Amino acid sequence: MTTVKFGTTVTLPSDTEIAMSRTFDAPASLVWDAFTKPSLIKRWLLGPDGWEMPICEVDLRVGGKWRYGWAQADGSGAFEMHGEYQEVSPHSRIVHTEHFEDNPPAVTTVEFVESGGQTTMTTAMRLVSQEARDAVLATGMADGAGRSYERLGEVLATL
Repeated sequence: MTTVKFGTTVTLPSDTEIAMSRTFDAPASLVWDAFTKPSLIKRWLLGPDGWEMPICEVDLRVGGKWRYGWAQADGSGAFEMHGEYQEVSPHSRIVHTEHFEDNPPAVTTVEFVESGGQTTMTTAMRLVSQEARDAVLATGMADGAGRSYERLGEVLATL
C-alpha cells in the first residue's frame, strides 16, 4: 500500500511497519530544529486542524524522555504520548520509543537526508504486530501526520 496524504507518502514496508516520507525546501539542520525544539514542534505537530499542543517536553539525549499532549481548542479530546530517545545523531537521525495509552510501545526512527538544499524526512514506525499497525492506521494517524508535515513545510518557509 502506498498513499499520499497532504503531500506525505505513506507506505507499509512490512506487516509491522508504517513509513512516511516528505521532502522539505530546507536544510537538514533546520528540519532537525523543527523536530527537536519545543517552540517549533508546537507550531506544526498538531494533526488535523483545530488541535493544540499544550504539552511539549523534550530531553534530547540518549536515555532522555519526551512527552507530547494535544487537545482541541476547547480542551476536549485531550490525549498524550511519551517515549525515550534511543539514538540521537544531530541533523541526521533520531530513534525513540513511543507509548500511547495502554498500547505496546512502538519504535520510531526519523531520518533526515539533505540534497541540494532540500531535506527528505522519513519516519518509520515499527509496531509489535500487524494488528497493532492496523489499529494505529485506523486512528487516522496518516491523515494527521500528513497535515502536520504539510504545516511543518509552512513553518520552515518562515524560518
